[in-house]
Amino acid sequence: MFQFLRVLYFRLNQTIIYMKKSQVFLGLITLLIVFSCGSLKKTIKVDPYIGNWSLLIEDTPQGDIATNLVISMMEDGNYSGTLSSDMGSFELDDFEIIEQKMLGTFYYQQIDFDVTGTFEDMSFKGYVSGMGEDFKANGKKLIEE
Repeated sequence: MFQFLRVLYFRLNQTIIYMKKSQVFLGLITLLIVFSCGSLKKTIKVDPYIGNWSLLIEDTPQGDIATNLVISMMEDGNYSGTLSSDMGSFELDDFEIIEQKMLGTFYYQQIDFDVTGTFEDMSFKGYVSGMGEDFKANGKKLIEE
C-alpha cells in the first residue's frame, strides 16, 4: 500500500508539473500570437500636396492651356513648384502652401503671373492672375501607379 501511494504521489506531481509547463507554454504562444498580429511597420504620413497635378487654365488670350504642376518638398522643409505646358516650364517663385491655400509667381514674356488657389482632397481650384486679368485654373492630382 505504501508503494502504491508513493507511485500515485509521484504521478500526481508529474501531472502537475506537466500542466504548469503546458500553461507556461500556452501563455508564451498566446503572447507571441498577440504581438505578431500587430503591425511592426511605422506609419508614414504622406503629404497630400506633393506630386503631379494636372491643371487647366481657362480663357487665356492663347485659349485654354493644359499645364502640369509638380509640387515637391525641398530639404529645408519648404515646398517648391514648377508649372509646365506647351509654352514652357516655369519655376514658381515665392511658392508656399499654407492651410490648403497655394501661392506662387512665375514670369512669362517679362510679365509676372500669380497663381493662387485652394486644395480640396484631390482637386485644385484657383486662378492665374496677370495683365489685369484673372484666369480660372482647375485641376486634379495625378495618381502614380
